Amino acid sequence: MSCWDNLLSIADTLVPLPGPEGLRMRFRPIPAGEFVMGSRGYSEREEPPHRVVIPHDFYLGKYVVTQREWRALVEALRPEGLELSPSRFKGDCHPVERVSWDEVTAWCAAWSEWLATAGHGKEIGIATVRLPAEAEWEYACRAGSDTDYWNGDGEAALREVGWFAGNAGGTTHDVTEEVVQGFPERHPAGLVGMHGNVLEYCADAFDERAYRQRLDGWQAGAPWDPSSDKSARYRSRVFRGGSCIQPSRRCRSAYRNWHDVRLVNLGFRVCLVRGLAAGKQAVGGGAAAAPPWEGARLPALPPAAEPRTAATIRPKPGKPRARPEPGKKPRGT
Repeated sequence: MSCWDNLLSIADTLVPLPGPEGLRMRFRPIPAGEFVMGSRGYSEREEPPHRVVIPHDFYLGKYVVTQREWRALVEALRPEGLELSPSRFKGDCHPVERVSWDEVTAWCAAWSEWLATAGHGKEIGIATVRLPAEAEWEYACRAGSDTDYWNGDGEAALREVGWFAGNAGGTTHDVTEEVVQGFPERHPAGLVGMHGNVLEYCADAFDERAYRQRLDGWQAGAPWDPSSDKSARYRSRVFRGGSCIQPSRRCRSAYRNWHDVRLVNLGFRVCLVRGLAAGKQAVGGGAAAAPPWEGARLPALPPAAEPRTAATIRPKPGKPRARPEPGKKPRGT
């Protein structure tokens, strides 16, 4: 049995945000496991494909952070330097965009500290609120697939699950809006919008040669933040997922690029990690050490598959998806 089986039967985990609106963000469980990261034939920065082990389970936002969620926290906690409404494409349920990496990590740090001091974190067992590491993002997005997108290959597959230059009309969309009306997204882990709409920041500094420096079976640790290295090479941060103004090839699961400034098509999705208590975060997303909580924990995840040796690892096949009958156009075209 795959670690991705039956995740859709698990209810969303709701985590409170500060503010008078009483908002709660929805999170999905991502079990520990392994996958083949990267691709061939698109870009050297995605090569070579290599096996990566995710040794810990975590929770990832069901949706990217919306403008309403961003505003609620900024209005309530007033983190220094954060605007209430930075986005170009306005809409409470549209993704927040035009935010820098530093602003995004400051927003996560403020929420993490609030959860600790307000006591809400104790109720749900959260250790850290942060951006996902690049490996965590691709692992969650793929959910056992090795295709261009989690649901298949080619633009026809993307048209079923993502807002990109070919169908978005040059604007972001409500994060809950169905790409194909009447056909809700059925990602194996219950995530929505991993392809398109807005690019999503990751915690890692961007290194174009990273994949070529890893051995097969590389174990992903905490997001890497070489804050002591001030060279231009490590100033920019990884983003993933593609956006509403980009072509289909830039919305693939393996697509990776970098930036660290405000863009109208760049937002973020939040990662939650269990264990130690939340505390004031460093810029890179780490949390200050604190004693474990005695309170309730996030729901247990399905167990990860037993580790296998490098000799037995093969890329997992992509999930099958319905193909159009001869002479008919794919759904969503």
